[in-house]
Amino acid sequence: MRIAKLVVGILLLVLAAWLLVDAIVNGILGIWTSPNYIYATLEIILSGLFVGAGVVYIIQENNPFLGGDITNLILLIVGGIIGIAGGFFNSWMFLYAVISLAVGIGFFIWHVKIGENV
Repeated sequence: MRIAKLVVGILLLVLAAWLLVDAIVNGILGIWTSPNYIYATLEIILSGLFVGAGVVYIIQENNPFLGGDITNLILLIVGGIIGIAGGFFNSWMFLYAVISLAVGIGFFIWHVKIGENV
């Protein structure tokens, strides 16, 4: 689980960087599509949530307690809700919502199932 948390934390940080660039280029500047400020705002908020979750996963990679997983569960459920709401403005946000919910709920269930809680 330690390596998986580290890898997923790094991937969440990379995805957050991509979301931030996409929000600026697509949502605010309108380089590839027409500007949509609501979509850009939701994408920037989602990027911040992914940065927070990625940092928590990296910091708590070797911790046997559930604190980091509960924090990320809450962060990524909020991210999933924001992704679903933003999906009505851009269909890619539905994918980010699925990624957010799958990672948050998946790691929480995995940690509870293997019983590492001390």
